[in-house]
Amino acid sequence: MQIPAELPAFSKPTLLVVSDNEHALFFTIHDQELTPSGKIKLHYPDKGDAQRTSGRSPGGAHFAEQSEKLEDEGEHRFAHMLAKELHERLQKGTYEEFMLTAPQERLHEFTNALHTDVKAKLVKTYGKQVTKENPIDILKRIHEAA
Repeated sequence: MQIPAELPAFSKPTLLVVSDNEHALFFTIHDQELTPSGKIKLHYPDKGDAQRTSGRSPGGAHFAEQSEKLEDEGEHRFAHMLAKELHERLQKGTYEEFMLTAPQERLHEFTNALHTDVKAKLVKTYGKQVTKENPIDILKRIHEAA
C-alpha cells in the first residue's frame, strides 16, 4: 500500500504496531510503502463455569469473580506476548525503528514490558485504540500528533 506523498518517507525499515488489549496488527514501512506483516492474538483459557463477574459480599465489600481475574491476567500476559514478538522481530532484523499505538491506559504497561534493546527502537507512541482504522489513516494521526 502506497503512503501518500504528504507524509514523510521512512528511510529505515519501520514497524507500525497497532494494538488493543488482546491483539496487535503489524505493518512494515519502508520509503513510501506500507505492507501488512502479521498479527498476534491472545487466546483466553476456557473459563469453565466462571461466568460470574463481580458483586458485593454480605458485609458490603466489593469482590471480583474469576472471569474478571482471568481477563486482567490475560491483558498482563498480552503485554509480555507483544514484547516477546517485538524482540524476536528485532533479532531477525525486520525493523530498525517502531511506532506503537495502544489504548492510553495500556501504553505504560506495554512499554514497560519491552526488552531494553526493543525499547531503544521505539520512536513514537500514540495512546488511542485505532485497531479498526485504515493503517494510512493511523500514520496520518501519528504524524499530526507529533
